[in-house]
Amino acid sequence: MKMIFLVDGDNNIGTGLKGIEMLSEQDTVLIFYQKGLTPTKIQKLCTGAKADVQYIESVRDGKNSIDFQIITELGVLVGKQEADFAYVISQDKGYAASIDALRARYADAFQEVALRPSIEECLHLSFILKATSRQELKHALAKEYGGAQGGLLYSHLEQLFQAPEKSVTLTTGPVPKAAVRPRRGSRGGRRKKQPTPEKNTEVLSE
Repeated sequence: MKMIFLVDGDNNIGTGLKGIEMLSEQDTVLIFYQKGLTPTKIQKLCTGAKADVQYIESVRDGKNSIDFQIITELGVLVGKQEADFAYVISQDKGYAASIDALRARYADAFQEVALRPSIEECLHLSFILKATSRQELKHALAKEYGGAQGGLLYSHLEQLFQAPEKSVTLTTGPVPKAAVRPRRGSRGGRRKKQPTPEKNTEVLSE
């Protein structure tokens, strides 16, 4: 599943990039920043990310220049059907109207397009992906689903992973020999050989 993230570099970029370390090489992150600035600080936040991270400078100065550029980029991606899963990462609710318009008119061109405050919020079950040990996973499940349900889920997963894999053995019996069809005899017993007519050896006199 390939995902594309369009990150608003003007809007709480530290929060927006949370979860970038959980992305894979198939994912793309486009980070838009103001014209004339250097993305050095943003690049530090992306250190160690496996995703394809691209830094895009705004074409013009201005308060809403990045907003318009992000929506334009998103529209092009949707139009070219290159955004099966595309997310605008920002806490600015002003993007919602444009995204709703895309959903209303071009719903068949993508599977999901949404506005999220961070990359982490786009990942299903991200709390599981963040766990680095069994204990962290147990606490994460309890926090998400409550102590009783979380503990039950953890116990079930633990049993599944500790149980030996069942190997399927195919038993093959002896291959039956092909039935030999009996040779059919002639009706009425063995056929008698017909005598061959003798050649006329009589020489005709002239």
